[in-house]
Amino acid sequence: MDEEPGLDDLQKPAFPLDGPDVVILEEFDPDIPASNPLEYLQRVRLEAERCPSVVVADIDVTTFKDKQTVLVSPSSGFIPAEKGFAPTIPAQRKLAAQFSNVRQAYRRYLQNKKKGKPAKELKLPGMKDESGWKRLCMGCGASPEGSVEEGEEGNEATPDSTKEGQPPSLQILMTMDQWTVIQVLDYHIAWLQRHGFSALQAQWLYALMVCLEKPLYPDTAASLRTLSRCCSAVRATLDNKEDDRLAPLNLLICLVSRYFDQGDLADM
Repeated sequence: MDEEPGLDDLQKPAFPLDGPDVVILEEFDPDIPASNPLEYLQRVRLEAERCPSVVVADIDVTTFKDKQTVLVSPSSGFIPAEKGFAPTIPAQRKLAAQFSNVRQAYRRYLQNKKKGKPAKELKLPGMKDESGWKRLCMGCGASPEGSVEEGEEGNEATPDSTKEGQPPSLQILMTMDQWTVIQVLDYHIAWLQRHGFSALQAQWLYALMVCLEKPLYPDTAASLRTLSRCCSAVRATLDNKEDDRLAPLNLLICLVSRYFDQGDLADM
């Protein structure tokens, strides 16, 4: 069989369905069987040409609702602020720019410290010592479950349990490596969910976010998203705009969305 021009090896017809000696079939009665193999193949080609390139089934999906086992919500879980409770978009951009300046200043300070005489490192709790970090940051002397730790006799709290939490200092932050920063950030988010929000905790969250390295690990981005959702939930409980917690809550929400690129959690 002679090859037809313009057809590659995969497109050469196995049977000649057109030609000077072939009667071209344009219409046929589907109720009448094909009279010969050639007519049958022409019918197949004709039916294929009449089929649309994309076919969508018309299915009533409501019949499957009672059988659905997994529900996916399009909601991010973020609670938008009531009118007047969130900063304007220009104000948010300004806060993000100021935060960026703080991060750059911190990086420069770290570089200068590395060039100078090594400072004596503080002895901090181990990365997995949640109770130790809670005593340092929150000062409540509480265990991760919120119960007061007792002394050896079991009758009274330890002397350190009455101490107030220590604000984040440059010396503390510089002693923490990146993995410790991420772990302590996760602790604070868990404490926020468990015990509520405080001004001291806002200072720690801000400081830890200053120390975060970009690009973020996926788990760290997920933690920041959880933080933003928690802050929006606390903000939703505030009764008036004069509440002292409103400004730090808005700041944390703004930084997660505007600086760490979680735009779907932004106040609009």
